[in-house]
Amino acid sequence: MGSSRALLPAYVFSAVAVVAAALGSLLVMETATIKLTVPASKITASRTITGGQSGRDLTTTRIEASVTDTQLGVASPDVVPPAYAGGQVSFMCNPCASSPVAIAQGTVVSTAAKVHYATLARVQVSNTAKSALVDIRALVPGVGGNVALNTVTVIDTPITNVSVNNPKPITGGVDATTVQVVHQSDIDLARFALTTKITQDLNAALGAQAGGLSFAADGSPALVVTNDHQVGDKVSTFTMTMTATVGAVAFSESQADALMRTTLNQKIPKGFQLTTSPIQTNYVVQHSGANGDVTLKGSATAAIVPNVSATDLKAR
Repeated sequence: MGSSRALLPAYVFSAVAVVAAALGSLLVMETATIKLTVPASKITASRTITGGQSGRDLTTTRIEASVTDTQLGVASPDVVPPAYAGGQVSFMCNPCASSPVAIAQGTVVSTAAKVHYATLARVQVSNTAKSALVDIRALVPGVGGNVALNTVTVIDTPITNVSVNNPKPITGGVDATTVQVVHQSDIDLARFALTTKITQDLNAALGAQAGGLSFAADGSPALVVTNDHQVGDKVSTFTMTMTATVGAVAFSESQADALMRTTLNQKIPKGFQLTTSPIQTNYVVQHSGANGDVTLKGSATAAIVPNVSATDLKAR
């Protein structure tokens, strides 16, 4: 009996331990982690900032840069069509008929080597006009139509008692060739490449003068562009020269950004706050004076979120 009584408290303690362990496992299984994401929205602000050597929102310095660059342009290939050789022949009658002999336009004459030409007008020969000059043109374009004098002696369709001859050489025949000619598109392509290059060099020159400060240009640079050849020139290449000049205002961007942050803070709705994302700023010169005073148009964009703490979320 004594040993049975001693075992009873042990049984009770073991049962309590088992129940506690079971409840503990249930509590662990029902635990979950919830991650809440608060959506962000954008806010923008703009501000007119005055700058000068002293007594302004910003301390600014006037700078100016001038850069000259060159660009080699390539002319486009053009196909030059072939040209027809031309000249004159003389038709002569011997003996001459009593009535005029008409020689129609388009009458074909040729050399012994069978280079053919056609007459370009109607003529006639007679007792009173025993010879007649008429213009001719080669039937086939090219240099093959160029022949020496006294070589066009054949009338392809013979005319009784009429002969033909060329008193001067037949010239002007040219074969088709390819030549490079400057086109407007070639000029435009060279200008685009040169503008890209000079913009980079101009920004580098302004940056060097700014001495580590940020800068805002007065506007588009003044450009002077010259070419050593013009549209229509038959050359393989040409050189374009461009000089760009622009003024700018150098200023501390961190100082300007601080002003824009102050302006942004004034526009944040109640219950919201800025995120940790960087504020995006931009500055444009609106006006600049000869004494160095300047007016900048500043704009800023930032992200804001509701100002809700973990305690607020638990309370809800």
